[in-house]
Amino acid sequence: MYYDLINTELGLIYLQADNQGLKLLTIASGGYQPPPCWIHDPKKLQAYTLQLQQYLEGQRQQFSLPLAPDGTAFQHQVWQAIQAIPYGETRTCQELAAQLGNKHAHQAVALAKNVNPIPILIPCHRVLCQNPRISCRFGLDLINLLRALEQGHIQPQLQPLSGHPV
Repeated sequence: MYYDLINTELGLIYLQADNQGLKLLTIASGGYQPPPCWIHDPKKLQAYTLQLQQYLEGQRQQFSLPLAPDGTAFQHQVWQAIQAIPYGETRTCQELAAQLGNKHAHQAVALAKNVNPIPILIPCHRVLCQNPRISCRFGLDLINLLRALEQGHIQPQLQPLSGHPV
């Protein structure tokens, strides 16, 4: 596994990938350190950090790099449906469940959304649940910030940390 990190207004973002694609995006908090088995290799993740930077600067609306999140077949279906939600738009869990062929599966859709290992690139912030406290892995503040970004209300600043010791 390889990783790189970017310092953003959202926090320190770690990207983890293998040869298949991006596996994990996590926003670090309070002294987070990547596991020792991760290899810091900015070159292997350069395309991901560039596209993430472009997104956070409002210059990119879609990502075009391979993703390889771990999950069940159903989770992968939900994540693919989430990726199809256009930039700046939202869908409800009920709408996604109906799109996937089972309008009663909205709670399962919400669960799959909440365990999404690659937020932002799989834009779970575009999915609305009946309970507004149910969010992506990183809470309502991040969701609201990303929605504001996509609506043109803010423009976070990035400082790539590639090549710096962790």
